[in-house]
Amino acid sequence: MEYIEQMNNLVASIEVKEYEGQPVVSSREIADNFEKNHKEVLRSIDNQIEILGGAQNCAGLFIESKYQHSQNKQWYKEYLLTRDGFSFAVMSFTGEKAAKWKLKYIEAFNKMEEKLKNINPYAGISKELQAIFAI
Repeated sequence: MEYIEQMNNLVASIEVKEYEGQPVVSSREIADNFEKNHKEVLRSIDNQIEILGGAQNCAGLFIESKYQHSQNKQWYKEYLLTRDGFSFAVMSFTGEKAAKWKLKYIEAFNKMEEKLKNINPYAGISKELQAIFAI
């Protein structure tokens, strides 16, 4: 029972975000949770993109983005990874700790996908229009 509680607490701390209707996670968060340097994670993703023939072949995996550092206010590159991009990127991460984090991310992605499925796209319109769209 203790193991399940630990897993639930860690899943709650994983920040899976929504980007254009799909769940994604930041390469920075992956670096933090897997105890890797963000530059190494970026390099790994860039190498995988190159191997796959360029960004146009990875559109469903990796979304190039940027973030502003809170202290120096400079902008830096990061990637947003879809579920498949996450799976692809962390396949090579090994060890007990990495295996546990992989499971936690899978559960967090599942929760976000369920949340996105339950969003009613017609919530702001009249019941009559909702009925028309349902037909």
